[in-house]
Amino acid sequence: MTTSETDRDPVLRAVRSWQPARVLMTANRLGIFAALGKEALTAAEVARRCDTHPRSTTLLLNACVALDFLCKEGDRYANSAASLRHLIPGTPTYMGDAIKHDEWLYAVWANLQKAVRTNRPVRHLARPPDQSEVWKEFSLAMHNLAMRTGPLLAATLDLSGRRQLFDCGGGVGTHSIFLVQRYPGLRATVLDLPETIELAKEVIERLGLTDRITTRAGNYFVDDFGEENDVVLLSSILHSMPPESSRSLLEKVHRSLVRGGWVVVHEILLDPEGTSPTRAALFSLNMLVNTGSGKAYSGEEIMRIMEEAGFVPLEVKSLPPPAWTSLVIGEKR
Repeated sequence: MTTSETDRDPVLRAVRSWQPARVLMTANRLGIFAALGKEALTAAEVARRCDTHPRSTTLLLNACVALDFLCKEGDRYANSAASLRHLIPGTPTYMGDAIKHDEWLYAVWANLQKAVRTNRPVRHLARPPDQSEVWKEFSLAMHNLAMRTGPLLAATLDLSGRRQLFDCGGGVGTHSIFLVQRYPGLRATVLDLPETIELAKEVIERLGLTDRITTRAGNYFVDDFGEENDVVLLSSILHSMPPESSRSLLEKVHRSLVRGGWVVVHEILLDPEGTSPTRAALFSLNMLVNTGSGKAYSGEEIMRIMEEAGFVPLEVKSLPPPAWTSLVIGEKR
């Protein structure tokens, strides 16, 4: 069977698709891409920088070349254009933290069969060596992703004239940063768990935005959202919970908003059949193994829950590529 025939066959295409992902995760975790930077090095030089064995490092580097993560000329290896863009720490489009988080998810997904049999989360079966490190990698992974979607979200969501944004479960505040930078009259409050807020403080201070973005350590199921908000952002929140919890959270949002205020739900959306896009269908399984009760929702489902919480659904807006997410906007009348 030819390569093109294999690519067209969904079973043959999928059966070993985990191998390239595992190569990328391993090279990222070992610091291969960071060690190369903008240089061209031999396998022995890379091995010395990464504290790995020269022979096995050569095998890994060759696989990275075959997968277009690296380039090779003679006996020297260098980062490909894509790796320079996404895998070098400090670049605006860095995805290394997200790949580290996917490495943790890879271990959780090994128990997908049990999750399907029991309809329960299985993340505890992966037994992370350091849960605090897993949480830090998750927070930074969300920052990596938000660095891609943040400018697109700020350009798509017109907050002209809005004054107070409450970023519920806002991580390190990445979306709030892009929004206040685009809308000078806007101020934001970012609420998240204490360990994440410590990271948020560092990011916000580094950008000189402490006068416009306030941080609050807390739990959105427990703590109040204040009053006089005219926008509440729920970015990548509802997918982690069942509809009844989503409705309860949206009711809390409704109480915190002024009349005419907006709730903005930012999610990857499924079609009404639940089968596309592929990324969203797979994401529902990711919520199964991690939460047991969450899933990707369709825009229609979210608007229905909004109505039950007292909102008037306004519209669904898809963010432009390279984002794959959408905004569902509702208003308090």
